[in-house]
Amino acid sequence: MSEYHTQPRRRSAYDDEPVVVQARPRRSGQGRRRPPRPPYRQPLLLVSVFGTVAVVALLAALLATRSPGTSSLGANSLGTPTLGTPTLGTPTLGASSLGTSSPGASSPGATAPRAHHSALISAGDSKANCISPNAPGGVLTRSVLDDASSVTGLTYDCLSVFDNSVPTWASWEDPWMFHITDDGWDAWLTESSEHQIVLSQDLIPKSVSNNSNPLTWEKPCASGDYDQYATGLAQNLVSYGAGNTVIRLGTEANGSWEADSLGGTSAEMSDWAKCYANEVTAMRAVPGSHFLFVWNPNACTHDNPLSAWYPGNSYVDIIGADNYDQDCRTLQTVAQEGWKTYSTDSTFDGAGDPDFPSLVNIEAFAVGHGKPMSFPEWGLPTGDDDPAYVTGLAGMFNSEDFAYESYFDNNDDGIVPFGKSMPKATAAYASAFK
Repeated sequence: MSEYHTQPRRRSAYDDEPVVVQARPRRSGQGRRRPPRPPYRQPLLLVSVFGTVAVVALLAALLATRSPGTSSLGANSLGTPTLGTPTLGTPTLGASSLGTSSPGASSPGATAPRAHHSALISAGDSKANCISPNAPGGVLTRSVLDDASSVTGLTYDCLSVFDNSVPTWASWEDPWMFHITDDGWDAWLTESSEHQIVLSQDLIPKSVSNNSNPLTWEKPCASGDYDQYATGLAQNLVSYGAGNTVIRLGTEANGSWEADSLGGTSAEMSDWAKCYANEVTAMRAVPGSHFLFVWNPNACTHDNPLSAWYPGNSYVDIIGADNYDQDCRTLQTVAQEGWKTYSTDSTFDGAGDPDFPSLVNIEAFAVGHGKPMSFPEWGLPTGDDDPAYVTGLAGMFNSEDFAYESYFDNNDDGIVPFGKSMPKATAAYASAFK
């Protein structure tokens, strides 16, 4: 038995959950890759036929006939849910839908969300607000995003999604959210040049995982044997128009629940770091790739010193810390024990060691390595309407170099979406993350 209580593990489309598997059946791995999207040729054709003046006049006429704020993709651009998967309303892309609250939505931001034109996440102080959307069965629809915006008052240009615990290398190379086009993620990504995906991806699939002896896969990966698969993943992402994806490679690998759990010996941690570096190098070498890589410990797992499994500055763009509102040892919330106790994990032996993975130490580690910080996952457990936790995180986010934060807005693993069940925390979020 460990002395600490581990925080919830996020589910993947490949976990052994019948509802998820039935809602999103796997497609054949054959012919997985699609060719790159063709360039837009219509404008060039118009120029050759009508000339520049005619094109300008035509564009002006088209803009005059469109209603303000209406997306050019159409009402059904985010896909039709498969196998009867429920949605949160009728998907629409018109401006009026963005301010419409779902029944029972919390009051903060229930009218039209704030104007928000964020740049893409960068390896700097971009401070992007992202969300892991509560998309039933993994199907992304406009209503899912509209509901989130109507509750929080923010517009989200970056969405977090999980591709952990995949069964084989073939599925690892071809993430489901892009391979399955009618799940809507492809359409959302191409809807705007400012849209960006944050992808959680283990270093390996389940087929080679061995948590009792991770060196069985860490050694070959550290030797470069798996580089070919990393190249295939990068090629697929680029072919899907997702070359600017932010990749949480090896998410929470200091947790025993992950397929690529790194182990505890110095050899295991060293080889894990080399594996990470090799896969990053292979992916960056693919033409058209502009990925950012997040090295992402779980702040509620304290077996591994930060420096022992850090791949090195050349292979990490952003440092992340996943955390939820519960002290791993005391099981108390921030409201119960205070922000300082929570953020420093001061109830743990060894918490004063700068290599100890508390929130404060991970942030200091990022500063010491010249990397921006992030909160790739954070959230509130069921029944935990704790604005103190929200404002504590926001204080770090707003005062330090942070690339992005992403609230886990799902009904999975006991984590509650923002809304009427947690009005105080929702109001704090809507105010703090403007």
